Amino acid sequence: MESVIIDRAMLPEVIISYIHSEKIKIVEENGNVILSPVKEKNILDELVGMFSDGRLSTKKFIAQKAIEVELEN
Repeated sequence: MESVIIDRAMLPEVIISYIHSEKIKIVEENGNVILSPVKEKNILDELVGMFSDGRLSTKKFIAQKAIEVELEN
């Protein structure tokens, strides 16, 4: 099962009218071709630290730091 991600402009209009994302994943599985939208993230919205496990967003980190600063004062 291999997959390929393409731009929506590579597909005919009749197909892209059903898929509303800029990138589309194509998977061939048991003789069937499956087209799936690829959800794009804004990397700055979910920016995490180098040693993070990916569950702490930048916004949450800044909020936690603000609480720590208040407690120190």
